Amino acid sequence: MAIVATHGKIKLLNKTDHSRANPDFIIANTFHLFVNNKVNEIKKAGGLHKWSKFRKPIMTDSGGFQVFSLGWGKAHKIGKIGSWREKDKNIKNPVKISEKGVILEYDGKKFELTPEKSIKIQKDIGADIIFTFDECTSPFHSHSYTKKSMEMTHRWAVRCLSAAKNQNQALFGIVQGGIYKDLRGKSSKFIGSFPFDGFGIGGSFGEKQMKDVLKWSLSGLPEEKPRHLLGIGKIKDIFIAVQQGIDLFDCVIPTREARHGVLYAKAGKLAIEKGIFSKDKKIIEKGCECFICRNGVARRELYSYFKNPLQRQKGQRMATIHNIYFYKRLFQEIREAIADKKLEKLEREYSAYLI
Repeated sequence: MAIVATHGKIKLLNKTDHSRANPDFIIANTFHLFVNNKVNEIKKAGGLHKWSKFRKPIMTDSGGFQVFSLGWGKAHKIGKIGSWREKDKNIKNPVKISEKGVILEYDGKKFELTPEKSIKIQKDIGADIIFTFDECTSPFHSHSYTKKSMEMTHRWAVRCLSAAKNQNQALFGIVQGGIYKDLRGKSSKFIGSFPFDGFGIGGSFGEKQMKDVLKWSLSGLPEEKPRHLLGIGKIKDIFIAVQQGIDLFDCVIPTREARHGVLYAKAGKLAIEKGIFSKDKKIIEKGCECFICRNGVARRELYSYFKNPLQRQKGQRMATIHNIYFYKRLFQEIREAIADKKLEKLEREYSAYLI
């Protein structure tokens, strides 16, 4: 799993913390680096690897999901996965989307993103894996709107492929098509027919629709190339996606929940700010080899850090290091379980997350 490093570095972690967390790879946010004027600074430094001092693989998204979250996601009050309210159906999109690209407002300023501009930004940032620029649709959208959007995303993908020629980066095409079987199938076949180095599965859909949407989205993709599920990281969803044929993931869950005092253990989450942990001498999880557990940091210590405003950030950093290791270990176990044909058995070991 790619750990989200929105601004090129994992939030709150310094260089030493990064080394202790030791994620397998990270994903930076093209849109936020662009609107916060970091691209030239990163380019002058020689790219994200040199700028961030992170030596393992780095991904960048295209900015397409931020267009969604500031546009239809905001209008329909929906995120990557979730429920939505019928009364919001007719709200207009605050983001202007056209064949050329998108114009949107952020922090009081207007910005334009096109397929070519997204690729150039990602080239300047210097990530190892980059994505085509796409429009992410909402489950609210009709078949007609989703079809038009998908076809435009396809044309944008071709433009991205042309713009990325001769770049020493792996370019992933993105499958769209909303919640519609025929559209997902068409998008998968179209995107899968081009010489992309891998593929992303995009869009916003309901939790109950995930299995079907993935099945349709993967139907036309070559099996020998990697498939990345964009923005999904709940453990229950990971097992569903892996069983359908997904190889790669990225999500804010491990780090965002750590900052809110939620620690991951195989038996279930620990809300470390609850009073029951104030005198708990146990480490976060027995047998865990993360830097925090190996050094015997007790739950009561973490509780005290989170409860003290002057030490809260120290607790958040420790929780982040642990959660990153937890997810890293989870994926190692998944790879081993697939090789041993014991994936269903492993899934049962994480039953606390399958509800």
